[in-house]
Amino acid sequence: MYVSISPQKLGGSYSKSAADYAQYLEKENQDRSNIDKEFFFDSNSDKISEREVINSIDANTAKLKSNEPRYYAITLNPSQRELRHIQNNPEKLKAYTRDLIKDYARCFNREIFGRSPKASDILYYGKIEQNRSFKARDREVRENNPFIKELAALRHKEVKIRLGELTGNVKQVQNEIRATEKAAPHKIDGKLIQEGTPKPGPQMHVHLIVSRKDKTNSVSLSPGSKYIASKVQFQGKEVKRGFDRDRFFNLAEKRFDKKFNFQRNFAEHYASRKTLRQSPKTYYSSLLKLPTSERKLAMQILGKSGVPIPDAKLNLALKQVRKAISIGIKSSSIGY
Repeated sequence: MYVSISPQKLGGSYSKSAADYAQYLEKENQDRSNIDKEFFFDSNSDKISEREVINSIDANTAKLKSNEPRYYAITLNPSQRELRHIQNNPEKLKAYTRDLIKDYARCFNREIFGRSPKASDILYYGKIEQNRSFKARDREVRENNPFIKELAALRHKEVKIRLGELTGNVKQVQNEIRATEKAAPHKIDGKLIQEGTPKPGPQMHVHLIVSRKDKTNSVSLSPGSKYIASKVQFQGKEVKRGFDRDRFFNLAEKRFDKKFNFQRNFAEHYASRKTLRQSPKTYYSSLLKLPTSERKLAMQILGKSGVPIPDAKLNLALKQVRKAISIGIKSSSIGY
């Protein structure tokens, strides 16, 4: 489960309204009938309109400054292994999301009228999406890009030759095109993967629009806080502040595992991925101690995510772990 949290921006500034983001999340409804449309949901309803989402979020911004985000975009990205485990069932993912809001509230070091925040304090709306496409930062796109550029140049050359603007052999250029296409490392159904190519397999995920303010519009709850837990003097009173992201990411995994009896592999844990990023040697030392079947699955997960791994025997060749170990870490919990 890969979870992302970000203040939604338009260019370099924070959005003054949730309208653009809510409208963006309607993209999969464009070709659907009214019966088949996917509505927004919250803790109590499955059929919330785009307009209701925009009006509710936009009205809940009391005393926020122009340089403060009005809302946060949170994305819950189950891996394909997790999706297969729940039979790619959107109702199960909605139920999980509603439970996770309880954990989200628990991770704030804040008080609302003298008590800790609860799920009922969080103003949020969720939207299930079924499709996902390759982005420019994805490993497959990055590794295919040189071949795509070469193909574009070759096809331009072929056109020039056919028009008589360039001398050359069309068949030879066509052979070069076929050879370049064959050499490209990443394809789906014989076609090169590039930015915008739909990703195969189950890709269901959840987008959340979460208000910066609690439901009473009186307390700021910012998951973007740089503090985990601290206190500050505000208008002569001591006020708690902070949000524990590490705790939230760990709870997101534990919530899924407990709710659906999912057996998470070593390579799928947020804590493990963090160790891999910070200390590859420690990570692979732990990997070596796993039972054979778990270690094999971990290596498959790492390989599909594009993370460099030692040789197949894993014979303590930790000195050869590449320095670029962080490449693909973000996607390592999505595509396997």
